[in-house]
Amino acid sequence: MRLFILSAAWLFIMLAGCAGLPEFPPDGDFEEPEIREIGPGLELIVGRGWTAVRVETSAGGGINRLSVSPPALTSEMSGDTIYSRHAGEYFADPAVSVVLTGSPHDPIRFRSGLTQRVSGYYRFGGITLSEPDCRHDALGVNDKRLPEILSPLEQGEWDGDAAVGFYAILCDDIPMNPVSVKDAVSAAGWSDDGLKVIFLVIRGRDNNGFSYEEAGLLLRYLGARDGIAMDGGGSARLVWRENGSIFSFPAARFYRAVPNHLIILSD
Repeated sequence: MRLFILSAAWLFIMLAGCAGLPEFPPDGDFEEPEIREIGPGLELIVGRGWTAVRVETSAGGGINRLSVSPPALTSEMSGDTIYSRHAGEYFADPAVSVVLTGSPHDPIRFRSGLTQRVSGYYRFGGITLSEPDCRHDALGVNDKRLPEILSPLEQGEWDGDAAVGFYAILCDDIPMNPVSVKDAVSAAGWSDDGLKVIFLVIRGRDNNGFSYEEAGLLLRYLGARDGIAMDGGGSARLVWRENGSIFSFPAARFYRAVPNHLIILSD
């Protein structure tokens, strides 16, 4: 009897965990998502197994602007050791509206406060905290606070802020397919003029979810012309402020700490 109860509990947990996992529509025609305004220039968009925030920004500042997260450095600011944070910690600052998990990191640590090293280009406040690794693309924030995709070859000449991602997945409206495995994906995309930014998280696990190419198609559906896959797997998380409360997708209470994030600030 005990074995039966344990087996039933395991089956329930598995089914609950798989509920709501996304399936890419075979014809590429996405179901009409739920859209609601969560603040000035901020829209929450909820689909089957994915959630996005679409942001109207202003060049050089304005109502909303894009930022790379400031790192928590060692007191000596030496080396490339960076203290990990989880996305919810940034909301102590009332100007923070939306946070998306950022970069690849090595080694993976699961508790806030433990040090991590970023595996790729990370730059903030005029300081290069992690050098290009010749493998990963990065999201750069230019002097107008607008996003750009930085290939590994372009990163050495970049003098603005930057957060390493994985790979560009949408370039000039064309989806890219550097990795075909389906998984959870967090991604950032932006419109032709860079003034509309989309933060997207797609649930996934065990080859369920979206491939990078499919995530790029979804970003394009949401209004992006260019986009980059940021952190993925169990680290993929989107957090936003709505009506004075903090919400998260996925909604699980466990936050995995990562070294850097992308942030939308409301000025």
